Amino acid sequence: MVEIWIVRHGEASSSWDQEADPGLSILGQEQAEAVTQEILKTFKPAKIVSSPLKRALETAAPLFEKLDARREINSNIAEIPSGDIPFAERRAWLNKLMKETWETQPENLQVWREGILSTLKSQTEDVVFFSHFMVLNVIVGFLTGSEKIVSFKPDNCAITKVSLADGELDLIDKGREAQTIVR
Repeated sequence: MVEIWIVRHGEASSSWDQEADPGLSILGQEQAEAVTQEILKTFKPAKIVSSPLKRALETAAPLFEKLDARREINSNIAEIPSGDIPFAERRAWLNKLMKETWETQPENLQVWREGILSTLKSQTEDVVFFSHFMVLNVIVGFLTGSEKIVSFKPDNCAITKVSLADGELDLIDKGREAQTIVR
């Protein structure tokens, strides 16, 4: 059995509709340190994988520094692609999307979703992923049988735990939820 832990990034320094790739706020940096300590207490992954986006990379940085594990950057676990939608229109697009279901989505979003699930299913050793709100919703929605785009609201630096055995993913713990603003 392979254990897969997926950490939502810490609080971003600006919102998703204001900056394409924000880093972490001061609180987000503190959250990254805290989740690193939480992981080190109970889990020793062979590999650490991060989304290429700054807020995920900065959340992963303390664990990269403290744990001797292979490191990887994987664009399959980056946040949902917004394409050419201008910043001023992103929040409205995302708010609308978050109320929808997967069966009504265009091919590019279906491909993005399948990339996330394929990445999880391809793991062969214990791993921690540092990723994003919508990625976690893909995973939890799939594992709970929900077709909703948003099936839960993971808190910043919450850990979702999944196992993989004989090609089958199983949800162990979806992690902390919070009333959160998607950034």
